[in-house]
Amino acid sequence: MNEKGKCVLAYIFGWLGGLIVLYAIKDNQRNTKFHAAQAIVLSVAYFVVSIAYEFIPFVIPFFSTILSALYLAGIIWGIVKACKEGEDPELPVIGGIAKSIFGKKIEGEL
Repeated sequence: MNEKGKCVLAYIFGWLGGLIVLYAIKDNQRNTKFHAAQAIVLSVAYFVVSIAYEFIPFVIPFFSTILSALYLAGIIWGIVKACKEGEDPELPVIGGIAKSIFGKKIEGEL
């Protein structure tokens, strides 16, 4: 499978796909690892915010819809960046968080 296909699979299957691409497949390039790390951060952030919203004692109109739309937009944006040649793989905010959590694995030091 080519690098673009691995990136797309990481975004589509969320944290599980990201973990598989990041840790189970050994011959990945740096950009592929970075996209996998971003997919993990994006899906975990969506899950955490969704769960935290359930504990809020009041209802915010359309919050779940907006959150789902933002998650879908992040997935699409990541896939588009993964498919473009020479494009910087970093998504705003998500990329910085992914670097701080998975920095050593992305650079290949582990």
